[in-house]
Amino acid sequence: FVDECHSTGFVGPTGRGAAELEGVLQEVDIINSTLGKALGGASGGFTTGRADVIATLRQRSRPYLFSNTVAPALVASASAALDILAAGEDGKDPTAASACGAALRRQLDANTATFRARMTAAGFVLGGGRGDHPIVAVMLGDATLAAEMADRLLTQHGVFVVGFSYPVVPKGEARIRVQLSAEHTKEQVEQAAAAFQAVGQELGAVGCC
Repeated sequence: FVDECHSTGFVGPTGRGAAELEGVLQEVDIINSTLGKALGGASGGFTTGRADVIATLRQRSRPYLFSNTVAPALVASASAALDILAAGEDGKDPTAASACGAALRRQLDANTATFRARMTAAGFVLGGGRGDHPIVAVMLGDATLAAEMADRLLTQHGVFVVGFSYPVVPKGEARIRVQLSAEHTKEQVEQAAAAFQAVGQELGAVGCC
């Protein structure tokens, strides 16, 4: 069983996630993921695997049996996103969608590298195991500091980020989560990093932990 919620769509050569990246996709029985991140939906998720496994889950999985269905509009948007990500993998001439899918992954990688480099240079400590993941945890430690920084980033600089503290994360490990997008321009990424530096200096947070 692999939870791919933070990897579906952008990790691996074709965006199939961590299992594809590590070359073990065929060894995984069940994959669980979300429609709320790279696939562009506001809610919902999915579970996939061998047909016999999924058939059993349809009969036995209580969360599936007793949950409301995902709204049709969200299903349609997620399906379109998957088409963009998957098109062209058969080696045929790329369509506009397949070219877009590959280009989006490259752009996301570039945006992530730029933001992480600027934040590290400014003195922030970035959490997480992978140094190239587009969901960036800016480690602050103090819950009040994380909330205040997130508020100032939005009200003073127009940068929307979310602060996380206990019990969502361990005590003393409050952070701000930044989710980069392929649709961000380089200028927007630079602006966000500059805003973090400005607010971080105001609050004495740069290099705090």
